[in-house]
Amino acid sequence: MLSISILFSNNSYRPIISSIEIKGNTKTRDYVIKREIIHPLNKPLDSLIVIEDRNRHDNLGLFSESTWRIIPLEDGSAKLVYAVQESIQRTPPLALPNYKEDTGWSLAGLWIVNNFRGKNQSLALGGTIGGEDTYGFSFSDPWIFGDHISLTLNIGRTIYEHRFLDKNIDVNSFFLGFGKWYGSSIKTSFGIEIEKKSFTNDQNEDKFFYLGTTGNVKYDTRDIYWNPGKGVLFSQTLYHQEGIQPNDWRMTLWTQSFSWYKKINKREKKQVIALNTSLNKKFGMKSDLWLDYFGNSYTIRGWPLPDPNLYFSKNEQFRFGHESVLLSIEYRQELIPKRATSFGTEFGLALVFFSDAGIIANQWDNFKGEIPMQGYGFGLRIPFPMVSVIRVDYGWGYRNGVWNSGAIHFGVGQKF
Repeated sequence: MLSISILFSNNSYRPIISSIEIKGNTKTRDYVIKREIIHPLNKPLDSLIVIEDRNRHDNLGLFSESTWRIIPLEDGSAKLVYAVQESIQRTPPLALPNYKEDTGWSLAGLWIVNNFRGKNQSLALGGTIGGEDTYGFSFSDPWIFGDHISLTLNIGRTIYEHRFLDKNIDVNSFFLGFGKWYGSSIKTSFGIEIEKKSFTNDQNEDKFFYLGTTGNVKYDTRDIYWNPGKGVLFSQTLYHQEGIQPNDWRMTLWTQSFSWYKKINKREKKQVIALNTSLNKKFGMKSDLWLDYFGNSYTIRGWPLPDPNLYFSKNEQFRFGHESVLLSIEYRQELIPKRATSFGTEFGLALVFFSDAGIIANQWDNFKGEIPMQGYGFGLRIPFPMVSVIRVDYGWGYRNGVWNSGAIHFGVGQKF
């Protein structure tokens, strides 16, 4: 059996691929892997297509490692073998600590199956107690039928204290969504949501019962989702909330995002420059109840999280608003490339240096003359089963000639 490195010491070696084989999958059904393979049979080997196939296997989120090799056959053709090592794909019913920036620490009781029935379906049932009280059920299938048509279903209830308003929030929701790929780069999705949401404190209660619809279009040419080395991701999203009670309330959020990734070295340990710019605009009946803020792991890092004392003091009103524009740049250096361990998990480590800048305001017209918020710092990225990446960032905020004392941020998944 020849290895890839031996076979490709001579770049002119392009055998006819007469068969394709899948190895290493004990839970995942063969067709889940095979439907991601584009390389044709009875055609000369095209290593660029094979690498793209391998990347799609990695992006399924089911495998700690995915590789490929070719095996010469006696008739002069070759067999193309895709090999995978499955990662941890389910948790036993258990209780774990859970942290979210907006709500703090909670104790989560959950049961997750990330490859339900070996069909790449995701099933989760659980709840939390603490900073966030929740219970719910979710199910998703990225290719439930037809030509790459996906399904998402979420049902649940969440109760938590607002990050900076002196109010408790109670949300009951039902969401059903469908998506479809067009070719290898364009993905569309559409969802319908019925939600009941209340904001309460000792003085008053604001209740909303509404129908939400969301539509999204993405153009995605990234190679590896968890740590892209090339490609772009362009996304347009419209989310409309139409009041049922009160029936004269409505609001629409328009979100645009563009990300670009470029590997700048030729070594195994990737060095990547990544850039993202995003814009958020709201239409309709905006009020303080629906305010957004800057200064967390998904906006501008390096700023302490806001609380009611900060918000009501009005000392940093530049951190709150309904509409925003944001720019982030990261330099990503792999220290340990992702590899599979003997326990079926992945192991790796990346170092990141980041720069964030942006403006948030109540109205788009208020952007003129506004001084941008900025954040600079560094962080670590650790690949982890079922959630893709765990990240930790530490940074310092800067605005109008003044630096703050810094802040640490925890997050799941890359910022962009």
